[in-house]
Amino acid sequence: MQIKGVKIKIHPTFIVLLLLLFFSGLGLRALLVFLLVILHELAHTLAAVGYGVKVKSLELYPYGGTAVFEDTFEGNRIEESVIAFAGPALNLAIFFGLQYLRWLGLIDGDWVLELLKVNFLLACFNLIPVLPLDGGRIARAFLARTFGFVQITKFLAACGKWLGGLFVILGFVLQALGFFIYEPGLFLVLGVFFLIGSSKEEQNARIVFLKQLCRKKEQLLRQGLMRGSSLTVAPDTPLGKLIDQLSTDRYCLINIIGQKDKIEKVLSESELVQGMIDYGLDYPVGKLLS
Repeated sequence: MQIKGVKIKIHPTFIVLLLLLFFSGLGLRALLVFLLVILHELAHTLAAVGYGVKVKSLELYPYGGTAVFEDTFEGNRIEESVIAFAGPALNLAIFFGLQYLRWLGLIDGDWVLELLKVNFLLACFNLIPVLPLDGGRIARAFLARTFGFVQITKFLAACGKWLGGLFVILGFVLQALGFFIYEPGLFLVLGVFFLIGSSKEEQNARIVFLKQLCRKKEQLLRQGLMRGSSLTVAPDTPLGKLIDQLSTDRYCLINIIGQKDKIEKVLSESELVQGMIDYGLDYPVGKLLS
């Protein structure tokens, strides 16, 4: 499906979740989940457009989705955190708005309670600080500068895998104990979603970061200046380890120390990346001196 040039895909795990809800007699919840996930992702998209980022495609997952943008913003503290929080913020706004109308007696009924419940669960679930959820993206935006974009992405993705594995185990345990089929099925679907989504985030970490490096260089050339940072390393440090330490919003200079702890040479990010392309991730940074 395509709307105004944006391709919209539905992930198989989301279809399975909707079918589970429907055949469990929860057709209303299935419809609400589908509509609210679309609104949730629309909020992300509008926030991204506000920063001038064009959306290429959108894939819907259980309790959220993933948008593919033409430009990259991951790791930038303000942009990524605002875009990531836009979805849960919309769900919370709908929740409190409906609750207020309900307190005034203007709306009532089972559908209102169901809408309140689904909205609240969507907001809270997405704010769990693991990838690929919005909470993980917010955490990465604030921690990338300290721990490095690739390194924090891998850590948050690993947490997502552990959570996915826990959900799968919990689903089988609930099924074995004879709980109603909806609950175990939900945990199993979410577990598979986490395992797939977290693995994808982990695999794409370096690719996304390399795009950010190109973006940083363009920004430096355009503006003429950029805030910087530095790393001091031993000559035998692998290039891959250094790449993992770089952030997306600071231009880093690498100081290579030699004998008597004297700095032998200072490398730029561009030289570091070019060395990685030419020699691979395991190549010692000290050999770039020759």
